[in-house]
Amino acid sequence: MTFTQMLTHAEAAAPIVIDGGLGSAAEDRGIDLDHALWSAELIRRDPDTLLAVHTAFAHAGARILTTASYQATPLGFAEAGISADEGSRIIGDSVRIARAATDHSAAPGTRILVAGSVGPYGAGLGDGSEYTGSYHRSPEDYTAFHRPRIEALAEAGADLLAIETQPRLDEIRALIALAEETGLPAWVTVTLQGTTDMTAPTMPDESTLADLAEAVAASAAVRAVGVNCVPPSLVAPALTELAAHSELPLIAYPNSGETYDATAMQWREDGTEAGIGSWPLKPWARLGARLIGGCCRVRATDIAGLAEQTER
Repeated sequence: MTFTQMLTHAEAAAPIVIDGGLGSAAEDRGIDLDHALWSAELIRRDPDTLLAVHTAFAHAGARILTTASYQATPLGFAEAGISADEGSRIIGDSVRIARAATDHSAAPGTRILVAGSVGPYGAGLGDGSEYTGSYHRSPEDYTAFHRPRIEALAEAGADLLAIETQPRLDEIRALIALAEETGLPAWVTVTLQGTTDMTAPTMPDESTLADLAEAVAASAAVRAVGVNCVPPSLVAPALTELAAHSELPLIAYPNSGETYDATAMQWREDGTEAGIGSWPLKPWARLGARLIGGCCRVRATDIAGLAEQTER
């Protein structure tokens, strides 16, 4: 089953469950991810743990696994003393490891897809910029930065691209153009800035979700659009706004509801929202969400709970 076929089936059935936070799951296993490559460091240093993390999410009911390539960028590779050729091999390995997990875990007659994770330029900076959008590069710079990773993901056999945690519309446009070159389908998900008007959340660069909908509508490569690594309370307002401007299937994979301090680079539990078990999955599905999962601090046990809810 292809990504497009999976989405078509989801129109008339329960939402597709995707995986959760790779980094959180690795840290739960005692892995230190304080590294320029973050979870991508697992690809070369501890592939067995990465395989175990992917497998746990698959066994929990995830139908799509995202690769550990979110922060596998030229900036991170340079800091780690890794050549461009070696970096491409590492990115390809991220697909191969995720694929091994799908082969071990898929039930007879089902297929688990592999989504090649493509984080923003800001993720490579390692300063929380994916949540602030406080950087700016030219379209040519964005293209040069992202092209090696996207080409490596495509060559290694990813089923689709997960263009995720994006804070800037100008960067998204460059990423969409690269996705079109590969011929792979893609989803695009953005982060949001907190606003007092929760009915119309905006991206960190102050682009509106109507702007986002317009940008993705111009591309045949983008098959779904939505939000990720946002507080659960922002999901419904974001889906409502996107549904008003887009006919694409929607996707939501929020974080656990804890607060990320981009300055301190850590999660704070004060002001934490209600637990994952109380996420309103059916209302999100009624708003158009065809893919639902989790991001930071969402574990395999949480994904199992989401999968159980979608089956009811």
